[in-house]
Amino acid sequence: MNENPETRASEIFRRAEELVPVFAERAAETEALRKLPADTIADIRAAGLHTMGKPERLGGAELPLDTIVRVVATLAHGCASTAWVCGVYSDHAMIVGMMDPRVADEIWADDPDVLIATGYFPSGTNEPDGDGWRLTGRWGFASGCDYASWAFLGSVIATGDGPPEPHLCLVPIDEVEIDDDWQVMGLAGTGSKTLVADGAFVPRHRAIPLRLVGGGWEARGRPDVPPLYRLPHVSTIPFHFCATALGTAESLLEDVIAEIGERHSLGAPVAEYATMQMRVAGASAELDCARMLIERDTREAMAAMREGRSLTLAERARNRRDMAYAAQLCRRAAEELFEAGGARSVYSASTPQRKFRDVRVAANHIILKWDVAGTTYGRVAFGLDPASPFV
Repeated sequence: MNENPETRASEIFRRAEELVPVFAERAAETEALRKLPADTIADIRAAGLHTMGKPERLGGAELPLDTIVRVVATLAHGCASTAWVCGVYSDHAMIVGMMDPRVADEIWADDPDVLIATGYFPSGTNEPDGDGWRLTGRWGFASGCDYASWAFLGSVIATGDGPPEPHLCLVPIDEVEIDDDWQVMGLAGTGSKTLVADGAFVPRHRAIPLRLVGGGWEARGRPDVPPLYRLPHVSTIPFHFCATALGTAESLLEDVIAEIGERHSLGAPVAEYATMQMRVAGASAELDCARMLIERDTREAMAAMREGRSLTLAERARNRRDMAYAAQLCRRAAEELFEAGGARSVYSASTPQRKFRDVRVAANHIILKWDVAGTTYGRVAFGLDPASPFV
């Protein structure tokens, strides 16, 4: 891409906005398929949305994190599952950018449109094999895996004299099988199925300790990389998950305002009910607060990376608090709005009902769990050890 970064970001954001009604039209189909339709993947590629986290040196957009989460939130106005998968593909491309440069060169060498899935949490077993390992096991929640060419698999690996530690290991998708077990109440279109490996080989250079993924550029010893790839992963990049909840809940608010504005009960306009006015006021305030938290934290994280400094423990803990709290604000707003919809919202074909379920499932992601993030922040605020790897 030859445009300057601002032009590139504006163009991708414009394309995302244009695709919102297209993805909204396909949202019910996406849920029924339990994966993104092939046409949606084609649209994502045509718009360059799959390149948001890909290094610029290899033709990627390499957008700042704050821009990526804004794009994801925008896409969620059309389809939560599509937004989620776009965020995940960007996330995984960013992880590749944090690794040995040979990894990015290798996976994008023959196909500039490569997509990457992941079974993030360590599972299964591994056996040494030459300059690498053979992985065997099952890895769940691999969003977008049906269209991926590569997959990260989490594994606890011994690499030297120290104790074994969790790694992310990148393998070609043709070395794993996909178990179609994604039968869920929300975000069904993400196709977050289980990956199954039986001796999949990962060379040493395609494995990275989670400690380094989460630790930022200083831990990785790579100050020379672009700002996007200096980020500490767990305390910054998962904002794309709550961005999906945000955009979906914002669109639900728009739907409810439009629907109630035309509804009458016993001849009286429902919009005249003070209870409805209060529900809309409360939900809109919660969503505005969620957006401000997400945008502030991602903007400040990118500013720190551009300055060449690492985030402090207090900043990382605040980010973890905010991404989880923003998700809970979105969940609460969606619950208020779903109740405002009344009996009409309970039909399976109801768009508000689907959006409510999607927000609820998005907010249930482990990285957005308030009981983990809240206690982590509290411990750091009191000067205690975080007692959690999620910071």
